[in-house]
Amino acid sequence: MSDGVKHLWTKIIITLGVIGIAFVVGRLLFVDNRASDEGTIYLELLDDEGTIVFSQTLSYQEGDTFFDILHRHFNVTCANGSYEADPSCEYTFSSFAYQGKVILGISGEDFSLMSDWSNTFLAFYVKHEDDFVLSTSGPSQIPFEDGDEFQIVLESVWE
Repeated sequence: MSDGVKHLWTKIIITLGVIGIAFVVGRLLFVDNRASDEGTIYLELLDDEGTIVFSQTLSYQEGDTFFDILHRHFNVTCANGSYEADPSCEYTFSSFAYQGKVILGISGEDFSLMSDWSNTFLAFYVKHEDDFVLSTSGPSQIPFEDGDEFQIVLESVWE
């Protein structure tokens, strides 16, 4: 084999290796947290004064994300690309930092929690052992299993 052919094969092998590594890293960073089976979660919604405005068990279906559960059971207002209210929730953020929907508001028959994104926001909490802890993922990526418990709280950015 000539040096030119060896050099070409070396480039091809290195390129395939880099593509393979990028694929594996991409899969690890952007885990698709979808339900593998049907089940239920327990959800509490709290207003900016800490009052529980909704408290109930919600069902989900195989293939659902946490966002899908909320969208099925409530009227959800999402952010568009400019963080303006979008009741259709058609826009999906797709940057390296975040993949998925940003929820600005959620409402039902007897309540409405709406953030203005300047002074208030919706915080997502996951029950871990005996306490609720702030989720490190957005609503499209929050992992869940049958029987898990969650809170969504309207909070002030100043507290």
